Parts: sequence; structure tokens; C-alpha cells
Amino acid sequence: MPAVVRPGPPPVRGSRAHGLPAGVDALCRRLHAEAAAALPQLSTTAPDCLVSLALRLPGTPLEEGFPAGGDTRWQGPGGEPALYGSGVAVRYTENAVVHWGQDCRRWVCLGDPALAPLAFFTLPPATESAQPTLRLPRALLRHDHHGWGLVLTSRRGTQPPQQIVAQWLDAVRHLFTPSPGGHGHVVTRHTTPDADTWLARVTAARAAIRAGRLTKVVLARRLRAQLSHPVDVAGVTARLASMYPACHVLSLPHDGGRVVAATPELLATKQGDSLICHALAGTTRRQTDAPQAARTALLASPKERHEHALVVDAIKERMARLCSAVEYAAQPSLLSLRFVQHLWTPLQGTLRAGIGLLDAARTLHPTPAVLGTPDAAARDWLRACGEHRDGLYTGVAGWLDRNGDGAAVVVLRSAWLQADSAVLWAGAGIVAASDPAAELAETELKLQTMLEVLDPAP
Repeated sequence: MPAVVRPGPPPVRGSRAHGLPAGVDALCRRLHAEAAAALPQLSTTAPDCLVSLALRLPGTPLEEGFPAGGDTRWQGPGGEPALYGSGVAVRYTENAVVHWGQDCRRWVCLGDPALAPLAFFTLPPATESAQPTLRLPRALLRHDHHGWGLVLTSRRGTQPPQQIVAQWLDAVRHLFTPSPGGHGHVVTRHTTPDADTWLARVTAARAAIRAGRLTKVVLARRLRAQLSHPVDVAGVTARLASMYPACHVLSLPHDGGRVVAATPELLATKQGDSLICHALAGTTRRQTDAPQAARTALLASPKERHEHALVVDAIKERMARLCSAVEYAAQPSLLSLRFVQHLWTPLQGTLRAGIGLLDAARTLHPTPAVLGTPDAAARDWLRACGEHRDGLYTGVAGWLDRNGDGAAVVVLRSAWLQADSAVLWAGAGIVAASDPAAELAETELKLQTMLEVLDPAP
């Protein structure tokens, strides 16, 4: 299998202090002219169909007006496009997969055919069981190896085409309107369960594993931080992208707030009939004074290798339901992040006909890396502990186009931001050989990842 290249993402810039840059006015004037030319086609589009207008933006016309607002951001560490969404053209909840498929088959796409419209989607945390939710942005700005492009989408109803154009212009302006909030400091923090309770849970879980009731379970801790000021979401996202270039960086609306994350865990990426999944489990602190010794110790640790093998085996088995062939290296590699490093194994498969990214994500999620194994036993154990995950932690976020291609990640190293508060989560995989004190230290290290982003040192 070819090596997976993980270069850094394109830079994300913070918000401008005041107003909209001049380049946005020029963009809106061009958009208005392009939309005016498309009015005859908009007028004849059948009711209830989706209609999109796609424009390629030559050069770097937005150099001074990098998106500072909008609702959704996505940056991958490799060749994925950088995506910026604003507004909601359509939201799919009940029977989302069916309705999405129906709309994709009767989508009217105007303008540049190479710019495919796409939707963002989420799946709930690993402890929950629910259907995916999809959200189709009204304005989508994307940057890839071809340059910049803008895709505008609406559902054709009874409104006049001029109203659709006005909604598109508003959504584009929102992309460049700085988000409210600023740089605050952590005033108070409260972590549940406390250290003693969590250590007792780890000890009990280890005993249950040794008794054969389950093989692995992922226990997590929740930290709620009160901040001195409401958070500038764009600023937090920019710091995440700068500090964690090897991760997927995202920001998306969730339950009255915004979830931001720099997650190292790629659940799946699909292009054509190729499906790539990453197994990420087995963790240790990254040592700056003796990095090679730490790498060697992680690769040689029977406990960490066993925890990693459980995830690899589960992903391989689930990929086999989707793919005609699955390939992966016999030995794991290492993925090094700012504070920690993980055992990492990419797996690649050839999908059977008719299987899209949503099918793959629903089959793969949740992996033992965020829940445990067997699934039912681990979920029952967590519910008995009273662990209810919120803020989309250990859920899935992703994007897909109407061909079923796209990418999905597990929401880790995340913060759920609501005005002047933030909810953080961190977990650790518990197996028979786990040391409770070491697992507690791992959660503290992971929580520090996001605390540093929310309240960076001056």
C-alpha cells in the first residue's frame, strides 16, 4: 500500500477587527452579475429541486479577506480541500441518507462543473445510537490544488429567483463577518468524575476485563471551564491549525454553540472506490529530551500494542463488510503530536459498488479506540458508570459530495464552546494491563491540549 503523506494544511488566519474587506465587495459584485446571467435557468428549475451556482475564483482575490466568520470550517492535513460554510440551504435529520440520495439525483448545478457541491454531516458520540445529520451550506468557499472556488446552493421553492440570489449574497457576506468574542482566560474549571472516582472506575473496569466481561473500555473525563470573555471561535480554530498541523481541524455548529477540534483520528476517507481508514490507539507522552527512547518504548510496549491491535482488528473486520480487499502494514507507525504520540496503522480497501462514505462511516463508527470492545458490553459498562458524553465528543464529523466521496473524522481533542464557557473531554483506553495512575495522567495531558488553546500563555 502506498505511504500516506501528511503535510501541513494551508494557513488559517484569524478574524479582522472591523468591517468587511474590500475584496468581499468585489466578490459580491461578481456574484451578482453571474447570478443575474443564471436567472433564466433558476426560473425554470423544477420546484423542490436543489440548485447550485459554482464559480471559480481566479488567483487569490481573497488574500486580504480570509474567511473570519461563517458557520463551519474544515481543514485536512493532506490533499483534502479546505472548506468554509455559511448558512443552511437544507438540513437533513429524519431518514437523512434517503432524502440526501433523492436530492442528489435531481440536483441542478450551474456554472463550473468541476466544483461539486457538498454537505457536512455528523454522527453522535460513541455512547449513543442515532442516525446521521446532514447540513448543506448555502455558501461554500473551498480551497484545493485548483485554487479557490465558491458554491452557492438553495432549494427551489416558490420564492422568486431574485430572493435566492439575495440569500446567497447574505451568506457570502457572513463568511467574512468576524465572529463575536475575543481572547479570554480560564477563570474556573470543574472536572467530573474527580480523580479518585475515576481511578476507582479504571480499577473496576480492569477487574471486569480480567473476568472476561469485556476486552476493552474507553473511560472519559469531562472538564467545564468558565472563561473571562466569550470566545472568538475563528481565533481558537486558527490556533488549533497552527499548533496541530498533523490533525484535522474543524469548527461546526452544535446544540446552541460551536464545536472546535484538532483531531488526529481519521475514521475514513473515500475517493472513487478507494477507502482509507486509520487505526489510532496506544498513547504515550511525547518526550522532547529523549524522543527516540520514547518512540522505541511505545512500539515495544505489550500493553499499548495490544490496545492498538484491538482497534486494527475491529476496523479490518468492518472494512471487510464494505470492501473486496483490505491492505495494511504488519507493524504500526507512530503519529507524533504536540504533547503525545500514538501508534498508527492506515488501512486501505477497494469498495464494492454502490457503497458511499456515509455507509462506511456508519459501519465503522464507533471503533474500539473511542468505545471499547465488544461494542455492546463496553456501551453497557459506560452507561452503568453514568458516563454521558456531550459536545459531540467521540462522535463523527465529515463532509461528502453527491458522488459519495469525502472524509470523516472522530471528534477528539475538542471543545464545545457556548458564549463564555467551554466543555472539554479526554479519555483513555482501559485494558487488563492498564495502570490507573498512568491512565489518569493521560487524560490530564489530553485536557491540557485544549486548555492551552483556550488560554494560551502570553
